[in-house]
Amino acid sequence: MGLAKVVETDLSSIKGGSIVSLSPKGKGGILSTTPYDSQIMGVMSPDAAILIDTTNGKNGVPVISDGIVYVLVSTQQGNISRGDLLTSSTIPGVAVKANQSGYVLGEALEDYDNPNPTQTDLIAADLNLHYFNSKPTLLGSLTDILKYALLPTKTSPSPIWKYIVAAAVVLASFVLAFMTFGRTAAKGVEALGRNPSAGRIIHLGIIFNVMIVVVIVLAGLTVAFLILRL
Repeated sequence: MGLAKVVETDLSSIKGGSIVSLSPKGKGGILSTTPYDSQIMGVMSPDAAILIDTTNGKNGVPVISDGIVYVLVSTQQGNISRGDLLTSSTIPGVAVKANQSGYVLGEALEDYDNPNPTQTDLIAADLNLHYFNSKPTLLGSLTDILKYALLPTKTSPSPIWKYIVAAAVVLASFVLAFMTFGRTAAKGVEALGRNPSAGRIIHLGIIFNVMIVVVIVLAGLTVAFLILRL
């Protein structure tokens, strides 16, 4: 099912449907044992239709990171209903229902009800690795915002750098805009004092420069927005 990348691993055996995360060594895969693991690479799928293998013959497993796949689940965090978000757990390689903010694996496509939280079974899921905010109607608490900003993933060390660069761009645009406006205002007052009869032209010049200031600020905000969208 779907496209899988062969991930190098030292594991001698691994069940289909297991959650695979990036090794702390920075290379290869291990079974995820961290709840809401931001280092999730995907799900081991022995039935993948297409394999991309760059391990050069080393021991590896096919891992799917996007699309529909069967995932090992447990009711450790409660029964699972169709549409619930799934995340990693303390059970090696096993997903559970996500009930708080954090990094999630994707969405369950089937119900799963089992009174034994230690038992695991396969259910279909639609993989979509992303950070989930459990309070979507609000912007989220400052803790949630900082947690997301500092959250490293398997594809990037930390998105906080995007926020730092975006903030620097906005600050620079405001500084440039106010410096431009300050110089224009000072020259306009000076020119008006020397030649009162040219007041209309001087006023128009000040208005034009104010428009330039507005354009500079808007350009800075636009660039910052595009940086955050990367």
